[in-house]
Amino acid sequence: MAAKQMKKMTSHLACPICCELYKNPKYLPCYHSYCQACLTKVQEKSADKSNIACPECRKTSVVPAGGIKDFPNNFFINRLLDEIALQRKVEGEEEAKCDLCFREDPVEVLCLDCSAFLCSRCTDNHKHSREYHNHNMMPLNEVQSKKENVTVKPKAKFALCQEHEIELNFYCETCEQLVCHYCITKDHFQHEHDTVKKVANKYRQEMDDMMKPVEKMIEGLSTAHNKVHGVKDEIGAKATSVDKEIDVYYEKVQRQLLQRLQQQKDDLKTELHKVLGQKQKEASLHLEKMEHSQAELESVKELNSAVKRGSDQEALLMKKQVMDNVKRLSELYGKLGTDPVESVAVEFECVKDFDQSFPQFGKLYIGPNISVVNSEALNVPKMIPIGEMVNFNIVTKDRHNHICHKEGSDIISQAQSIRGDVIPVEMKDNKDGSYSASLIANHVGELRLSVTINKQHIKGSPYLVNVHRIYRPINHHAMDKPNKIVDGGGLKQPWGIAFGKDGVWAVGDGSNHCVWMFDSQDQLIRKIGSKGNGNGQFNRPLGVAFDHDGHLYVTDHINNRVQKFNPNGDYLLQFGSHGSGDGQLKYPLGIVVHNGRVYIVEWSGKRISVFQCGGQFCQTFGSGHLSSPYYITVTNNDQLLVANYGHHCISIFTLDGTYVGKFGEQGAGRGQLSSPTGITTDKYGFILVLESENCRVSVFDKDGVFVHCFGSSGSAQGQFSSPNGGLAISNDGKIYITDHGNNRIQIFSD
Repeated sequence: MAAKQMKKMTSHLACPICCELYKNPKYLPCYHSYCQACLTKVQEKSADKSNIACPECRKTSVVPAGGIKDFPNNFFINRLLDEIALQRKVEGEEEAKCDLCFREDPVEVLCLDCSAFLCSRCTDNHKHSREYHNHNMMPLNEVQSKKENVTVKPKAKFALCQEHEIELNFYCETCEQLVCHYCITKDHFQHEHDTVKKVANKYRQEMDDMMKPVEKMIEGLSTAHNKVHGVKDEIGAKATSVDKEIDVYYEKVQRQLLQRLQQQKDDLKTELHKVLGQKQKEASLHLEKMEHSQAELESVKELNSAVKRGSDQEALLMKKQVMDNVKRLSELYGKLGTDPVESVAVEFECVKDFDQSFPQFGKLYIGPNISVVNSEALNVPKMIPIGEMVNFNIVTKDRHNHICHKEGSDIISQAQSIRGDVIPVEMKDNKDGSYSASLIANHVGELRLSVTINKQHIKGSPYLVNVHRIYRPINHHAMDKPNKIVDGGGLKQPWGIAFGKDGVWAVGDGSNHCVWMFDSQDQLIRKIGSKGNGNGQFNRPLGVAFDHDGHLYVTDHINNRVQKFNPNGDYLLQFGSHGSGDGQLKYPLGIVVHNGRVYIVEWSGKRISVFQCGGQFCQTFGSGHLSSPYYITVTNNDQLLVANYGHHCISIFTLDGTYVGKFGEQGAGRGQLSSPTGITTDKYGFILVLESENCRVSVFDKDGVFVHCFGSSGSAQGQFSSPNGGLAISNDGKIYITDHGNNRIQIFSD
């Protein structure tokens, strides 16, 4: 066993009591194992020393007469412990000593066959021994250099019977214990037993089967581990990427901010010097005016002093000039003012709370911690009509199953048809952790609707959705009006209907005792038969079917036979006669041809009779499951569906006649049936059932799940009156329905 494997095993080799590697492990009758010393301590604490309770399952066991030591040894655990000890020596974690002598000489060789470490002397003896000379021996240093690739196992130890001291070579399955051949003959002879080898091989196979789910779980955990590891790596890469993105952005912001700050600083200084310069200029002009006025006042003052010093004649002579100057200067002074014309009220007002007013130039968006396991799509329809919009909702949840009330998850939804066409799904983020989705399917069939978050499917995805047709009447065929069919006086109470090659189709006219044939354009080709029991004559022809060569088969109801015609309407052969025996028929009604076999519904016989196309009888089936059956069809997956009129259901059989089951129950509700008569399937696998009592057609999917229905009682377009006949689908997908009570055929399309 390789080292890595052994390390994985050590967790299974610890005693549940002391939690250390087993020492002399013993197992109790309940097969739980413990160290001998640990069991002894458990016994010592017990009030009843003759019994011991298993510490795990609490099952009580009788202590052997010899004490705890006489409980069986767990030789499997002992072997694993020996393997671990041996591997530790191989890996150099524990000193290896010679296994054959006591001289304590250095170990030089490991015998891979004996799993024995040998000193130089014992190696020589081993090589020259007759018994061991061909053993594979490897130098210890080479073993330790290749320790991961060297597999060594301790010599096998056989478990011995403690009573007879011989090998335990039998296993009693009744008692679930190993025994020797003496014990078998003495105590276990009447029990289920076999040799250890045979039972071990059987249980190894059973254990291998039990391990398959474990392997799947390991594989699942490995896949999950890889996913989580990938997410972890993505988180690390994302952190590095966003970290770099932040650096780049803020370096750019820093450069732009510095530029803007410098520009702002320069603009403020420019504005400052411009404003103050203007103020200084105005102050200078003011100073000049004041200095000029002051000089003039000083001049007048000096002039007045001079007048005072002069003669009287001089004073009178200068009086007017001095007084005029004083008056003028007084007026000028009053206008000049003594206060400064400009103030120095210019201040720099900085932002005081810089850290609060500084704008936040970026922020981290932490997306919601969405769990794809808990997130789910609600109201996803299993059935949707073609061409109509359908809606569903998606709710994102975290790992605690709480709704993630955040927007903007990487959520994608798309639908793909079985043809590979991708159908777009419109998504609307509701900004509250939910999303509204809508789609319109344009092709009938199965869709795979997937919803992924971060490229992982949510719970339930992908969803399987069936797209179905909605059928609507497109017209009344010309045959719904009397006297429009030559030689027949008009269609009267039509029954079975079927399509053949090239779009040719036929309908059984039970009241006119004939079969009408039409081409793909619904134009009458011919009338086959008349009333009677001769070849080519009918007495109430109720069922029609074509084979792949275009031959027509008709159930001649009252004559209890089937007649076969060629594509031109010529009689070929007949088979069947009245009765309940093999090859006989009791009032045949529905008929279908598939893979060279003709399946005929016996209305009164309550069974299906099978013939070859040449009329050779094959088998009958269905007795006990059918009551007044009407018509029959073959599905796309080769199952026979029978309109079980009396039981108000659709009965399902395999082509070999094995009963599979049924769907539908009596009633007028959705998915219920009342007296089903006609039945067919379209190319998509949808099943159409004509109901006589409910006067409608119910549509089911391939599994018998109700889809929708159309039609009602009446004589208007799209209504029916006692539709006891059949229905068939043309090559271009139109539905032809025999409206028995209204003496017409109605055609429906989507």
